[in-house]
Amino acid sequence: MSPGVHGLTATSPAERWEEGMPLGNGNLGAMVLGDAHTARLVVNDDTAWSGSPASGDEPGAPDPAQAAAVLAGARKLIGDGDHVAAGQLLRRLQHRHSQSYLPFAELEIAADAGDGVTPVRRTLDFRTATQTTDGGHGPDAVSRTTWVSGPHDVLVHEVAVPRPRDFTIRAESRLRVLRRTHAAGHAAHGHPPAGAHDAIALHLQLPSDVAPAHDPVDPPVRYDDRPGAALRGALVARVLHDGTGRTEHDGLVVTGATRLTVVVGTATTYRGPVETPLGDEWDAALRAAARADHAIETGLATVRREQIRDHRALYDRAELTPRHRAPSGDTAARLRAINDGPRAHPEHDPHLVATLFHYGRYLLICSSRPGTLPANLQGIWNRELQPPWSSNFTTNINLQMNYWPASTTNLAETEEPLFDLIRALAVTGRRTARRWYDADGWTAHHNTDAWAYSLPVGHGEHDPKWAFWPMAGLWLTRHVADHAAFAPDDALLTSLWDVLRDAAAFALDWLVRGEDGQWGTCPSTSPENDFRTTDGRVASVASSSACDLDLVRDHLLLVVAEAERRGITDPVVERARAVLPDLRRPRTGRGGALAEWDGDFEQHDPHHRHLSPLVRLYPGRGDPGPEWLDAAERLLDERGDESTGWSLAWKIALRARLRRPAGVDSLLRLVFRDMETPRGQHSGGLYPNLLAAHPPFQIDGNLGFTAGLAEALLQSHRGEIELLPALPAALPAGRVRGLVARPGIEVGIEWDSAGRDVPHLVGVTLRARHSRAAGKHRLRLGDRTATVELAVGRDTEVAVELLR
Repeated sequence: MSPGVHGLTATSPAERWEEGMPLGNGNLGAMVLGDAHTARLVVNDDTAWSGSPASGDEPGAPDPAQAAAVLAGARKLIGDGDHVAAGQLLRRLQHRHSQSYLPFAELEIAADAGDGVTPVRRTLDFRTATQTTDGGHGPDAVSRTTWVSGPHDVLVHEVAVPRPRDFTIRAESRLRVLRRTHAAGHAAHGHPPAGAHDAIALHLQLPSDVAPAHDPVDPPVRYDDRPGAALRGALVARVLHDGTGRTEHDGLVVTGATRLTVVVGTATTYRGPVETPLGDEWDAALRAAARADHAIETGLATVRREQIRDHRALYDRAELTPRHRAPSGDTAARLRAINDGPRAHPEHDPHLVATLFHYGRYLLICSSRPGTLPANLQGIWNRELQPPWSSNFTTNINLQMNYWPASTTNLAETEEPLFDLIRALAVTGRRTARRWYDADGWTAHHNTDAWAYSLPVGHGEHDPKWAFWPMAGLWLTRHVADHAAFAPDDALLTSLWDVLRDAAAFALDWLVRGEDGQWGTCPSTSPENDFRTTDGRVASVASSSACDLDLVRDHLLLVVAEAERRGITDPVVERARAVLPDLRRPRTGRGGALAEWDGDFEQHDPHHRHLSPLVRLYPGRGDPGPEWLDAAERLLDERGDESTGWSLAWKIALRARLRRPAGVDSLLRLVFRDMETPRGQHSGGLYPNLLAAHPPFQIDGNLGFTAGLAEALLQSHRGEIELLPALPAALPAGRVRGLVARPGIEVGIEWDSAGRDVPHLVGVTLRARHSRAAGKHRLRLGDRTATVELAVGRDTEVAVELLR
């Protein structure tokens, strides 16, 4: 059965990563490759990172006196107009690099060749988080099913064949393998339950340091045998079957089996971002084995039921359904079919648009759950020992974008790992703020890792346009306020008050007062852009970027409002109140566009992928007013549509906030480009498995797309519930349910645009999720408004005639 808009279908083997199908539970992930005869499972563990908390103590940091001198010197150079020299000087503040998210292991489960020619059908069902591969025919048929359980934290791969076949199971890793064991007839660790006939175990040592691929560090991968210097880990696979097992030097062989099931557990010695790893690979192996054994003892049928129930409790909350029957067939072929030259035509296949929307929610569920680490640049799926950009948490847009769909598409729980990371950064960032900037509070820079690394990176060699940006804490804490805007109470704001207050303390210490009496930031960068100076040189360091000013103002307003709500008197709050009236504001610059820096410099790259000056438009809240919106739209127009995958997603959200459905459609034609055709370094699109391309693959493009499309269907940041504010022609008729409006209202909408300027509503249903969301609310459709009163937990159907 085809998964329709809720899954992927392929009719060819997955030979490449970009053809695989992803599974995960937030902690344990797998990309399923191969065909009916041979499955290759690329297994990831979310805690498999290089380094340790000691990575931040590696040599390279300036002493406080040197840092103070560099900062003072840079400010003077900026004041003198020598922006290039200021950028060169700031390189002295760079430390080394954050650590890398690592591949864990690969499993190969191969059946004998059979008839040798096997047509294959592969599917990924988003609703049940299940990957299936079927191939062959008659006695040579093979059926494979793979899934990952959240409640039991195991991966299960099941194979069924109609006649007895022989199988080989092997496990490998790109990490250092300390020990590989195979056992037939009993387990490699512990005492497995009856039926766990065979086992494979890998004992692994993780590197103490992995440099980014773009840094010429020798050696790029370094191991350290000292206790606590790096993680140890293990993979344990129990193999159940109805045949006969034996060990070979590189794996297990099972002969004469019609059913084979592999149950996989993984573990590392990771204890948290600021905790030194504890234990060795044997400790990890015991925990990995315990997970697999517990699942088998529970009964895999029960584990499966609980896995589906757990996943669907999140996934089923929202759904986008275009009108008319969904086309079937190979997903990649459908993607190719709507491509014609430099742009795609998603309006020819609205169901593919809905599939990509659902895919983003599915990927967020699979890569971020309470108690796990956040979704990184690749979610939880990585195969490279030196992955692109270390597959870390890039905090100048990409980590934030991963969580944009959490509240609006009804997945608020998935954001909890981000808040845990923010708490850890508030710890490590306090030391960074004091040592680097002699400032109170805490700060973080443009990327971080599983150890909450908060230092400016770059080895003294990289451009400050990305390596110097101490504003990450302010952008990350926006998520706290945004999440709370949908929540039933203020518990999150209360629990993170100290974190919010201390981020404000750093911002206040970072501000400098100009001769005109206004406060601004100096030095200042605008990720990851640069400009031309008046003498024609290229620089990236100036003062008071629009992004800085908006982040600082938004955060200070949040802290003041939260203090007033809680009745708190605090010196940081009093300083914020005093500064806010004189805090510099972004200005309109040349050509009427929003100026990226206070100096209104000429853009070096007018089409740059980052849109940092527009953070106030999205993901910001409120209504900035028509003049600011005009200037923002001019800047967006100047940047153009062409860009990387994640930037296209951001532009969709921005055009949606501007209520520009034609602009959304123009961007969709780029999002749905088939990346089998080379597009260039900064031209995004989709791979055959619909993962988004930077290129290469970055999951923020998928997650950001889902958030952006949700903004085109529903908005609530202006204090009202706005229906279909930027409905694209690619979704001409359909319905959506389960989107969430502030302050916690589930919304269902059915429409038939039929070529109208304002979409034609068929039906609207609202439900207040909690008492804070009950009461009267204003609805908007274009220029028409209506007021509706909601009760908690009760569906209210709106008389759509009021909005037509």
